[in-house]
Amino acid sequence: MEVFQIAFSPSSRSRLHTGAILGAALCFVSLMAGCAGYAPQSTPGALVLSASSFDFKTVVVGQTVKQTLTISNSGQSAVQLTGLTVSNKAFAITGPSVPRSILPANSLSYTISFTPTATGTATGTLAIASDAKTAASSIALAGSGEKAFADLVLTPASINFGNLALKSTSTQNVTMQNTGDISMTIQGITVAGAGFGYSSISPGFSLAPNQKVTFQVWFSPKTAGAASAIVSFLSPNLSTPQTMALAGDGVSSGSGGTPPPTTASHTVHLNWSASTSQIIGYRVYRSETSGGSFSPLNGTAITTLTYDDTTVSLGTTYYYVVTAIDASGNESVYSNQATAVIPST
Repeated sequence: MEVFQIAFSPSSRSRLHTGAILGAALCFVSLMAGCAGYAPQSTPGALVLSASSFDFKTVVVGQTVKQTLTISNSGQSAVQLTGLTVSNKAFAITGPSVPRSILPANSLSYTISFTPTATGTATGTLAIASDAKTAASSIALAGSGEKAFADLVLTPASINFGNLALKSTSTQNVTMQNTGDISMTIQGITVAGAGFGYSSISPGFSLAPNQKVTFQVWFSPKTAGAASAIVSFLSPNLSTPQTMALAGDGVSSGSGGTPPPTTASHTVHLNWSASTSQIIGYRVYRSETSGGSFSPLNGTAITTLTYDDTTVSLGTTYYYVVTAIDASGNESVYSNQATAVIPST
């Protein structure tokens, strides 16, 4: 407040106007005292937005990505927020309901989400209605929808166990990761090749996007010479099974790597009853431990009710189970276990 000094020397001619002059002087002394004819000034409400546009980049169809919008009042009077309207249904805004008053130096937070329903670019506008004298009236929205996909990566992609003494076992770790953007279920694991197997993993488990799991593959040669196998991982989310190659050489520990001659061979003949469900075939599994880690003997489902295992070794006991597989690749639980003892000669 500024105060001014007023000098007044009354005279006989001004005596009648003394009261009016004093009143004007007092009004001039304090401009903020509410004198007649004075209108105090204030700054109107003004909306400030935290962003003028939102770009959601690429989002998988059916999934949702969210970002935050803050609406602030930078003025000295309250602002009435009266409407928030989105022009494209792929975008949505949630938060405090409108109409709503925003006091000076206050703000409201809203969540803007993008949920694409189709592939391709999507654009829209968020219209903001208020009684503010200074305010942005709209926000540009953009995003792109892409088709969901699943992808499985195995590390390492192949393993060579090298030379390994007969009936000994070598194990190596393998990391499996879902590098796609949707969850996937591994419904079947097959090993096509004798002497190889896997452990610490079983069909029926699921992997979320970017999730990893570590399991083991092993090589246990029963006959001398080079051996190989293909491990396949089946999932309805994959157009083709993901595979890894295994290799190794079985050697005789007492002959400097020279394979011993084969003196006898045996075959295990298996048969089972037909499944009562709608299936496309069967898979046979084998283990050298009762109730232990079974490895499949056939990659592609067989349609017969019998199977001959000709890859057995002398003096070894084997345990067998069978599963049924439907058209979607779903695999049943193991059947009852069958035992086969191979003679030493």
